[in-house]
Amino acid sequence: TMKQNKLRLFGYDWKLIIKKDHKNTSGGDFHWGKKTITINDRYGEFDVILLHEIIEAILLQNLVRYYGNEGNSEYKFMFNHTQFTKIVYDIFQSLRDNKII
Repeated sequence: TMKQNKLRLFGYDWKLIIKKDHKNTSGGDFHWGKKTITINDRYGEFDVILLHEIIEAILLQNLVRYYGNEGNSEYKFMFNHTQFTKIVYDIFQSLRDNKII
């Protein structure tokens, strides 16, 4: 589990915000403009939720995340193998920059 309050993603420092919000049903989200990732600690899956948000931010950075017809955060992801290779590199780089691996 990460204990620091910042992450390094895409060459920028992002603020990691941990909340215990029993009213909010969301496990986590990120705000691209503010460079923040917020994790709701009520679910007890901090590492999984953090990894979900990091990967989703990477997919948005790589322009492969689209809004689905369902709305309500039901995103679609579409990419070819070349894009997938770049995404894997970005995941690796973010894990390395944050000394996770």
